[in-house]
Amino acid sequence: MNYIKKSVFTGVIFLHAIIASPCQSAEFEEQQIDALVAKAQSGLNVPGIALAVIKGDKVIHAKGYGVQSIINKKPIDQNSLFQIGSITKSFLTAALAMLVDENKIKWDDKVIDYLPQFQMYDPWVTREFTIRDLVTHRSGLPLGAGDLLQWPDAKSSPDEIIAALRHLKPESSFRSSYAYNNLMYVVAEEVIRVITGIPWDQYAEKVILKPLNMRGCVAHSDRIVASSERAIPHMEVDGELKTAFFKEGDLIHCSIEGMAQWAKLHLLKGQLPNGRTLISQKQHQEMWQPVTLQKVSYMAKTYSQTHFQAYGLGWRLMDFHGHLHVSHGGAVQGMTSHIAFLPEKNIAVVALTNQWSRAAQGLTATILESYVTDNPTDYIDLYIDGRNRYKSKQIPKQATAELQKSKNDAPTLPLENYTGRYHDDWYGDVFVDIQNNTLTIKFSRSKALNGTLEHIQGNRFVAKWKDRTLNADAYVNFEVNFKGKVKGIKMKAVSRSTDFSYNFHDLNLIKRTD
Repeated sequence: MNYIKKSVFTGVIFLHAIIASPCQSAEFEEQQIDALVAKAQSGLNVPGIALAVIKGDKVIHAKGYGVQSIINKKPIDQNSLFQIGSITKSFLTAALAMLVDENKIKWDDKVIDYLPQFQMYDPWVTREFTIRDLVTHRSGLPLGAGDLLQWPDAKSSPDEIIAALRHLKPESSFRSSYAYNNLMYVVAEEVIRVITGIPWDQYAEKVILKPLNMRGCVAHSDRIVASSERAIPHMEVDGELKTAFFKEGDLIHCSIEGMAQWAKLHLLKGQLPNGRTLISQKQHQEMWQPVTLQKVSYMAKTYSQTHFQAYGLGWRLMDFHGHLHVSHGGAVQGMTSHIAFLPEKNIAVVALTNQWSRAAQGLTATILESYVTDNPTDYIDLYIDGRNRYKSKQIPKQATAELQKSKNDAPTLPLENYTGRYHDDWYGDVFVDIQNNTLTIKFSRSKALNGTLEHIQGNRFVAKWKDRTLNADAYVNFEVNFKGKVKGIKMKAVSRSTDFSYNFHDLNLIKRTD
């Protein structure tokens, strides 16, 4: 499964102080929610948002705001479909929990008992790797390792992904630290397929989406019935909003109405509103237990009075003004989403957006904080302020970088010396060619990663992708041997704000002569 993405966005955030008192709650009324969403839309440049607030088994607010697309201008409503990205991880761990309830698996079963072909770089790690390890980001691999097999539009089969894992070198010891990894969830998907005999996306629809009556929601883009209800992804390019391509495949697509049903299930600790048990309370509690500790972020420490952050089984856990906070975010190209719970307050908030921003996370945090303090932090204000400060610093940086480029400097070698097929063991092939006296670069697994190479200095270039919504230009360094021949390529994203799933830095591209 393409479990992209994630609840963390890179970039520099500058914060101004807001002091929140934990005395009493000041729950938001509908007009306050509407005003907060409107501010998020205008301040963070988000065309469309769907938001729900759930209290126990009741949906107390569910509403669409803005438009599906800046082109079609169709309004967002309760039925508009959004890609929920890595919130899908919580659906997969729910399916695993149901299999545990059925005594078909145990969390600490070895992966190789179900997938003999599974192999990590270290043979000992291969033997010890469990299902629990697959879903808790403690593999020892670096952040986002192997994501280019799926990102931004790459399509790799589960077999190809599993075959690639043996070539990915660890960055830390097994189970010693947290590093977000999407590929392990693809392996977990395959475990479910082997046990049930049903592809993951079909299994999710059968045992989760259908029983929850999540009307219109699907686990694969091919089964979207009403494409006219689909929110369109958007990205900012040089400050201007542009529509972006869809991340197709087996990602859950859902409306805010459907996601409200998902939130209800968890507030009811695995029970359906009719009293039927979908997930036992024991396994539901297991999913919400800390497994892999994380560093407490500056924002959480400063504004949420957080002392611990951890990853459970498909969920993030932290203390939030003295209360347990459970959440997960998701992001794909041009869409972000967030779901968050305060279980002790019996409250949940879900926000879905069709723009790459922190709006969804800011909305859930601000509304939830209103249930535990009489002076909630306005996280939308924080993110707007951070966005503005970041942009003001980036523009002068980029201008300075352009001035430093040597206009008269020519590549060290003739252009044809750089051309050819370059191969990486876990990714595959990348091609460098010449068109109109300009070097071009093309990734074999991705239509989007296709662009020109702009010379900087010596054997160093910058890959400028034709699709400017990627926001992922990358340095390309051609490595030359002692005989003056190009032997390989090393790459690295130009900007620190580039999403970590563009893991160019993990590539070891060797020039092939065969």
